[in-house]
Amino acid sequence: MNPERQKEKMRVYRTTSLAICVLLFCLLVGVFYIHSYDEGVLQVYSRQQDAYIQLVLDQINLLKDGSSAEDITAILETMDSSNRKFWTLSEDDSLIFVKNVQETNRYKGFSTATFFASDEGLTFLDDMKLNYVEHQIIELDNERYVVSGTVFKFGNRQYTVCLMTDVDVVLQENAFLSAKIVLYVTLVAMVILAGVACVSLADLVRKKILELDDCDAQIVKLNKTIEKLNHRINKNDMFHPRWNMYKQTMIPEFLSGFEQKNVEEISFAIIEFESDDSKTEFLENALVYLDKSVLRFMINENENRVFLLFVNTDETEAKRQLQQFDLKEDEVRGVSTWKKGSDSAITAANMFYTDVTGDKL
Repeated sequence: MNPERQKEKMRVYRTTSLAICVLLFCLLVGVFYIHSYDEGVLQVYSRQQDAYIQLVLDQINLLKDGSSAEDITAILETMDSSNRKFWTLSEDDSLIFVKNVQETNRYKGFSTATFFASDEGLTFLDDMKLNYVEHQIIELDNERYVVSGTVFKFGNRQYTVCLMTDVDVVLQENAFLSAKIVLYVTLVAMVILAGVACVSLADLVRKKILELDDCDAQIVKLNKTIEKLNHRINKNDMFHPRWNMYKQTMIPEFLSGFEQKNVEEISFAIIEFESDDSKTEFLENALVYLDKSVLRFMINENENRVFLLFVNTDETEAKRQLQQFDLKEDEVRGVSTWKKGSDSAITAANMFYTDVTGDKL
């Protein structure tokens, strides 16, 4: 594998891992802020509950002179009350009303500090001020409550009134609970979608890297194949007629071989040049104009003559090919054709060679 590509793959893995960690962190932050949203809702509810306390206090203050604690209790009994939301009334440090008549009888003789038996509850009682409504979230018997209360004077006595609401009552109110569930679902869905997108993108990049690796392997394989083919072509081209000039003594061997291969016809041509330069120019042009079916032979190393064999080519086609060269009329000493079924090709070549040169092939 390409080292750079391996580094890229590791970089993708690290980036994906980092992205997943960031998403998990975002999920935790989201859960924290939704929890903070709970606390904010409790604070809003606490202020509303404070106003409720103030309203009750105003009703108590409207009582006529001579009214007693029983009259105050009667007002509290008319208020909404349950096990999760209830009122307490105490005179000095003694409970005189809790939730309802039954609960009041149960706690009869108990002190306020005994009922609010927790550090938070006792702190809240100690911090309350005369005619000033305050609120706090406290824990009693493993339950959290939003408690609002105040200290007031009625007649010549001092009383403490509190309204306590279970936190779960506030947080599980239908509209708020539905909104919170929607927030949780939206947050989780967004994190999951972002995570899936990150993983999918990383997988796509990984597949692309693997495809590039496969392409590299294919390129290496193809290059090796091309190298082998080039070697084979170069080896074959070493014996290609286009690149070779054979000796005169090889003519009979070629003709015999062609006859054995049932070649239909062969044309012969002898060209004599005025100079070595003309001969060289012809041979250079022959690389372009003549194909592998035309063999070239040196008649004599000291003579500027060339003997050509046109395999499977008639006399007309042979002359047409020679017309591609800028040859003078006297340079083409003769052209002849042998056809299968007549004398042997060697005999025909000998007769042609003798007629043109006066010598034997």
